[in-house]
Amino acid sequence: MLSRAVTQGKHWVQASRPLAHVNIAVPLILGQAAAWHVARTFTLFWFVAAVLWGILDHLFVVYANDYADHEADTGNRTLISGGSGVIPEGKLTPSHLRRAAQVSALLLMAWSGLLALLGRPWVPIYGIIALALLWLYSFPPARLSYRGAGEALQGLGIGVGLPSLGYYLQAEVVVAPMWIILPATVLGVCGNILTALPDVEDDRHADKRTWPVRFGVPQARRAASAGIAFAAFGIFLWTPAVSVGTRAVVGIVPLVPLLIGARAQDLFRAAWWASGALNVLIVLWIVALGFSA
Repeated sequence: MLSRAVTQGKHWVQASRPLAHVNIAVPLILGQAAAWHVARTFTLFWFVAAVLWGILDHLFVVYANDYADHEADTGNRTLISGGSGVIPEGKLTPSHLRRAAQVSALLLMAWSGLLALLGRPWVPIYGIIALALLWLYSFPPARLSYRGAGEALQGLGIGVGLPSLGYYLQAEVVVAPMWIILPATVLGVCGNILTALPDVEDDRHADKRTWPVRFGVPQARRAASAGIAFAAFGIFLWTPAVSVGTRAVVGIVPLVPLLIGARAQDLFRAAWWASGALNVLIVLWIVALGFSA
């Protein structure tokens, strides 16, 4: 019995895709770093509240996405692929993932409601938007990730929604500044393109019109690399009250893994290095905001 429980637990860890949580946690922290940078406001309680909100949102996204895609999922997988593979591998059933997604959604909205009672009345709206974006992304009749709009939805969620929620929890301003939103949205779109690169053949067979399927792998690689470089340049130009030297470091250092990825022949290695450049850029940006005078 114990061995079976441990095995089942491992299956749920795989379904939860812990590494993918960076896509939720980092934009939330970015928004809070921006609030500190602009308003010099930071409360540990709201930081912890954001962490828990992000975990619940992440669990809803990964479980619901796996359930929505289970008929087209072949089980082929890399570390940056868009699914966990537990359903095609026979480790969990679609009904398991459906119930888990429903529970996660209910907990997310319950936590959002509690935070509203504790002084942040707009948090449930963020929760509703998060649920709606995933529904539009993965579920019929919209299923926009199959219609060529997945990049835009991920850009909105990662670039606008999550940084704004982090900013709002700390500074009580509903939308993060545009100098945060614009580069973060571009990076959200690039992240979607990079995730789809190693899965291009499976997506083509499933008629999932990701960017690499629509425009081809070489163009997708160029678009993602150019987008990351553009976001780095935007951060250098638009970030206020940070020294030129610090902004130069933030913008230039990520170009090293980006160039390595651009030279890689293997699609996974190319996407891995470019994704690393993207995350290094955001982490350095957060550090610059947090420690600027």
